[in-house]
Amino acid sequence: METFPKWMEDDYRKIANKGPLSTLIFGHRFKSDQTLYEYLTEFLLVFVSAKNADLNEGKMHFHDITIEKSLSYWVEPRMALRRFIFYDKAKKKGSIPADTEAYREMINLISDKIDIGDKELAKEYVEDIQDLFHGYAAVVRNRFWGAQTLLPICPEFVLCGVDPTEKKRKKDVNWEEDPQSLDTKFDFTKHNFLSRGGELYYLHLLQGLDGDKNRQNKLEHLLNDLVNGQCQKISKLANYVQESWEEQYLLDKTALSQKLEVAYIPATGYKECGRSSVDELISYLSCKLHPITRIEILAKGVMFQIMRMMSFRVADYLGKETPIWIVDMKAENTDTVKKIAHESFRSLESDFMTAINKMANEAGIADDERMKKVREARINSLDIFKSKGKELQCIIPISGPFERFTLSEDTIRFLVLSLIQPGDKMTLKMFLEKLYQNYRIVIGPEEYRKSMQDSSMDSSLANNFSENVVAFQQFLRSTGFLKELSDATSIVINPYEPIEEVIS
Repeated sequence: METFPKWMEDDYRKIANKGPLSTLIFGHRFKSDQTLYEYLTEFLLVFVSAKNADLNEGKMHFHDITIEKSLSYWVEPRMALRRFIFYDKAKKKGSIPADTEAYREMINLISDKIDIGDKELAKEYVEDIQDLFHGYAAVVRNRFWGAQTLLPICPEFVLCGVDPTEKKRKKDVNWEEDPQSLDTKFDFTKHNFLSRGGELYYLHLLQGLDGDKNRQNKLEHLLNDLVNGQCQKISKLANYVQESWEEQYLLDKTALSQKLEVAYIPATGYKECGRSSVDELISYLSCKLHPITRIEILAKGVMFQIMRMMSFRVADYLGKETPIWIVDMKAENTDTVKKIAHESFRSLESDFMTAINKMANEAGIADDERMKKVREARINSLDIFKSKGKELQCIIPISGPFERFTLSEDTIRFLVLSLIQPGDKMTLKMFLEKLYQNYRIVIGPEEYRKSMQDSSMDSSLANNFSENVVAFQQFLRSTGFLKELSDATSIVINPYEPIEEVIS
């Protein structure tokens, strides 16, 4: 496989004969443990982080791929801030006694900085700050406190992956003599939950930019606005908590930082939809939305784009036409569109498994390992595609037979805002055509007939999609994106104002 960046092919060859198979097909790597918000967080983590060791270059910028070197980035784990937010509310798995002492010391430290005479009241104010921060928790689950995640509403909330290494920390941490060891003796490279799925998306966008500085500047400006523009008071408060700890113990910010490296994606497959992903992201981020809503819909939109990436890559690897996604908007029990949509989805599933088995043959997987390797690859590719699709409510039903594509309210919201510029509009016919061009989504008869050019489906069935379009119209109307000018003409509108001073 040729890779992007191209100089990463040596790394690819090192694993080419031993798998994992999903990595050989899709890049390094998708993994089933990663949650919806962690894809977005990991993508933003690469973007917001410094691109050099002294932390003074590359923040809020993409890597320069004209220079052939590893795509490194330096993250600031902010373990003191994480301990302040999560420690008291999380199970103590992965903790050591020094963490408990440090947590208490942090509470006292921040309390002492509150300029009131009543120390008990000061501690209540500190609890209020903790509750405020914890209110932005995105992923908590039953995890070690350092592996929990916040909504990435500001740079300080964009947190890297951490593994506790409890036994090693008990031996290596010496808080009294080496305070820095308390916050550095973790493993920041295991990628258990931040599993590189967001890194693959980052590379996908970098590939889609294709050296276009105008589009890159615009996207960088909008991403900066996303994480820096509207939650500055929370950002300032979070930074104050972390820096108070660093100043108290004279910690070196550069020594606390950790070097990570982005891996690689296939040179082809993702590239086919890369420009679309960039343009869609620019359009969506240009809309003036409430900052929390903006993040929540974006997380779902990013996952939807990742599903498209995977679908396009499978077709590319098999040398096939990009598969269509037949969308059932009526979700009725007995319906022709439902049956066609289900057959289309089964075909896509089959392509995933054909690709995995083809790669098993090419990699020379021994017979005694083949079943295990194929199963592992399915879990870390097709099963992710399906589980995330169901979480987005874009694959139905959640359980049971007749799996097929549909579109949820938040996904439609993302699609409208990413395919239509802020304040702009297009006819419903044009919008359906745009969905087909960008995603190969089939909702209406015309798109179904177009798809017949490269499929064996019966074109006489196209008329069954007329009611599907009506159901889609009703959905758009209920979400406020449809304006009907006459019985024959409906307009899909993006009602939001653009972000001010978007550079061009």
